Amino acid sequence: MRTFILTVPGPFPCLNEIIDAAKGYGGRGYGYSKMKAAWTEKVAWHVKAARIPHLGRVRLAFTWVETSRRRNPDNIAAAHKFLLDGFVVAGVLVNDGWKEIAGWTDAFAVGKPSRVEVVIEEVE
Repeated sequence: MRTFILTVPGPFPCLNEIIDAAKGYGGRGYGYSKMKAAWTEKVAWHVKAARIPHLGRVRLAFTWVETSRRRNPDNIAAAHKFLLDGFVVAGVLVNDGWKEIAGWTDAFAVGKPSRVEVVIEEVE
């Protein structure tokens, strides 16, 4: 099976920022829509630049690198959505559902610069 490594600069928005964006504009989610579109496009650009081909079912290993321990791991990992949607937009995955995603793991580290490193392993 094929394996690829992708690094996307961060920091990604955390869950609290995502919720705040969704509550803005009277709860209509305009801020969230703009945030999601911008981050999804950023991820897709990095995927295309890394020349990752179309893959079938995958298992993912995320390493979230933050510059400090100020944000909680569960808050940081909320950015899975932006990454998976970016993989779909870039054409690496057909969708981000059960048929395409076998599972994932998360690890957290402190370092500079802030980023997420994703090991993408095709399993079928």
